[in-house]
Amino acid sequence: MKKPLATIALAGISLLLTFAACNNASGPGVNPSAPNAPAATVHHGRVHRGDSGPQDLHAGGSDFDGYAYNLLVQPVGLASGNPAQPGPGVGSLFYEAPTVGSIYYCLNSSGHGREDFEENYKDEATEACPALGAAFGGFGGRQDPLDFVGSSIGIPAEASSWGVECCASGTVYYDNRYQGSPSWGWPFQFPNIGGVIVFAYWANGLTSTIDLSTWTYCAIANGTVYNWDDPAITADNGGNSVDGGENNPITFYYRSDSSGTSYNFTYALNTYCNPSSWPAPYDAAPYQAGGRSAAWTYGPNSNWPGPKGTGPASDPYDFVGENGAPALTAAIQSTQFSTGYLEGAYARGASGPKLDQADLQNGYKKKTGAVFINPTSKTAIGDDFKGLTPADIETDVGSDNGDPLDSGNPGCILLIPNSDLVSPAKGAYPIYAVTYLLFYGNNNGVHTSDKETLIKWIESSAVNKYLQPLEYSPLPASIQSAVLTAYSSGGAGSTACVQ
Repeated sequence: MKKPLATIALAGISLLLTFAACNNASGPGVNPSAPNAPAATVHHGRVHRGDSGPQDLHAGGSDFDGYAYNLLVQPVGLASGNPAQPGPGVGSLFYEAPTVGSIYYCLNSSGHGREDFEENYKDEATEACPALGAAFGGFGGRQDPLDFVGSSIGIPAEASSWGVECCASGTVYYDNRYQGSPSWGWPFQFPNIGGVIVFAYWANGLTSTIDLSTWTYCAIANGTVYNWDDPAITADNGGNSVDGGENNPITFYYRSDSSGTSYNFTYALNTYCNPSSWPAPYDAAPYQAGGRSAAWTYGPNSNWPGPKGTGPASDPYDFVGENGAPALTAAIQSTQFSTGYLEGAYARGASGPKLDQADLQNGYKKKTGAVFINPTSKTAIGDDFKGLTPADIETDVGSDNGDPLDSGNPGCILLIPNSDLVSPAKGAYPIYAVTYLLFYGNNNGVHTSDKETLIKWIESSAVNKYLQPLEYSPLPASIQSAVLTAYSSGGAGSTACVQ
């Protein structure tokens, strides 16, 4: 594993991961004041102050979309004991939301947020929200449960991996091992925004533009290609070595936590990396030949199922785990010749060493025209989602660990399955995901008005101007309309999803 001359010990990354969130200092990480951050709207008569009252909303979970929600201003601390808990970054979605109270969103992970939502796990809602890059802990909420959570994986996708018993208590939504809870109602889950997953790298010793064919990025992810001077990477780039022929090994960073980003990334690999046969030229050297294979044999999972550690001498890959997107961002910035899968917004907003993003091939065709897609392209990102329609939304689907979801208020569980997210349009970036917000139906009644205000606003065109500069995409207006219909009528003329 090669380091830059100014080595930054990974053990100290948590100290760097303030990300200028509270003091606008710069350094490795993601800068909430980056040039790509949208300008804030002046809200006359509304002041976002430190957390000081029960009118504020407290939430947490997914970091995939967390950059859009708060620009990585982590509400560190326990809300009830820290009235100065910082609010969302200026210009973020939760700063701009026209709610009466402030919205505090603690970035943990999709898995951790879903776990708390489904199980009320260890009463962590009211425990301290950790600093970015630190081990996941609580969410800094004022009361239990949280007002909502974010996730980049939806109920009931990959249900068995969550290890919880969902919806087993009639109209009460909590794990049936958790006793004594009041009825919080059935969940309201809805698709919210879209984003891309990129191969990020620090172009110190590498070219600032790197093309990766489907075969090659699959082979990097499974450990077959472990060197930047690999002939497959050279062939992808018109015969030009991306590291000047220096034969530098690749360090690949993966998420060590339970992550919706990992699930979406490995789902795409499981689809793209296992064709019935590789077309020319990928069926021969320097690609699929001589025992080399780009097949992804690990399946999709929210816990990274692929290679870990350093491989044998015959296949000396180097895979290193990092907890959360902020830590993974800083790890790539501090390790020369490294890469890893990361939400595009984090790579785009990185302060300190600039992170580039590889152009990935859309499909299996040989390089012609715009086959290799740049993930920073607003058009390419938008094309991933513009074809989605309400017909892609599933409701009343399946079960979660054997407990049926077709009781209670099933019209409030809206899912766009991952199978609809692995057929990118021509010119679209190939690896992308939809994120979700999950609300309880009727908990914390004092917050109902602000929850409804937030849902209506975040499912409107008003959010578009804040998303697109950050390498996210709004979902089509028809999807937003379907969500609002479900919100008001349960999707089937029944009970409203939030009361």
